Amino acid sequence: MKKHLIALAALAAATSAFAQSSVTLYGNLDASIGRKQTLDIQVDGFGNLTGVSKSGANKIDSSDLYESFFGVRGEEDLGGGLKALFKLEAPIAVDTGAANSQLFSKNALVGLSGGFGTVSLGRIESLFKVESAAFNPFGSSAIYSPSARLGLGKGQLNSLLSQLQSGYSLNSTDGSWSNTVAYASPNLSGVTLGAQYSAKETGRGSAADGTYNGGAYDLSAGYASGAFAASLVYGEVRSTDATASSIKDKAWLAGASYDFGVVKAFAQYGRDKFTQRDEEGSVTPKFFQLGVSAPVGANGTVLASFGRTKVTLDDVSFKTHDLSLGYTHSLSKRTSVYTAVLSEKAEAKVGDESGSKSIVNYSVGVRHAF
Repeated sequence: MKKHLIALAALAAATSAFAQSSVTLYGNLDASIGRKQTLDIQVDGFGNLTGVSKSGANKIDSSDLYESFFGVRGEEDLGGGLKALFKLEAPIAVDTGAANSQLFSKNALVGLSGGFGTVSLGRIESLFKVESAAFNPFGSSAIYSPSARLGLGKGQLNSLLSQLQSGYSLNSTDGSWSNTVAYASPNLSGVTLGAQYSAKETGRGSAADGTYNGGAYDLSAGYASGAFAASLVYGEVRSTDATASSIKDKAWLAGASYDFGVVKAFAQYGRDKFTQRDEEGSVTPKFFQLGVSAPVGANGTVLASFGRTKVTLDDVSFKTHDLSLGYTHSLSKRTSVYTAVLSEKAEAKVGDESGSKSIVNYSVGVRHAF
């Protein structure tokens, strides 16, 4: 009897320990077939605009509408309302099976949470990315979200600027930041606050090299009550990988949404201010996005979004317009099929020369979450 009691006590202790901690394997897989095009701007050695062209190919692709990744997360109850937590998330290309060379490049963090909020350390998705995805119907889709393609120094905007002025590469506020400490407040009657800091570490710049110290920070304030939600993010990015940078970016992004039931409306407005060391002036792209999502029947949702960015760089200026339409249909709680199309137009002007070109992307895909 004594042995049985000892065994039962040991089993109870083990069960209690298991109940106080949990580990979850999860992820998302998105694969599609469709056509992708890109815009190219040609400038000669004298800075004259010689043309705007496009190129494209039919592709089987990954992460068109949703990011493909797998992850492991967990938490442990430390008692007294305090919890330890961790998260590891790795992007994956479903079309080739390849993983990023930096395995857990989406998130790799450990932290503590309690009544004070949550403090995390590691590689962490920026508040700009989180809020950008939250207030447009296409989320963080790099193919169909105007916010991801044009907003805040990333995607197509960065590509076109670097073509117009060789060597001018923008730092992106979006994505994940290395060497980061982050804080997220508890919900304070609908208000949430956030802050992140990516350390410069050894990424020290100098006037002789024409570089700034590395590092980045962002701050956010959000509010949600019933059908309404809004957020504002502000930050400065020099680098997010502990390197020096020749360009710094002060950026802000505002977003809002309202769910009318029959349709959910989204709006965003943002601005960058890029400054290059030892150069006068700045480059200030301005961006806005308007979108809606509307349920169709029990399992379908229609998505629509329009965005525009306008920017001037020395005597070069251009505007980009994106219009995206999509439809998703849920086959179950975890599986859905979708189709989406994007029309993008770029208008460039260099001196007295101007040109424009439009591209079209489209996809038909399947997504499974686990």
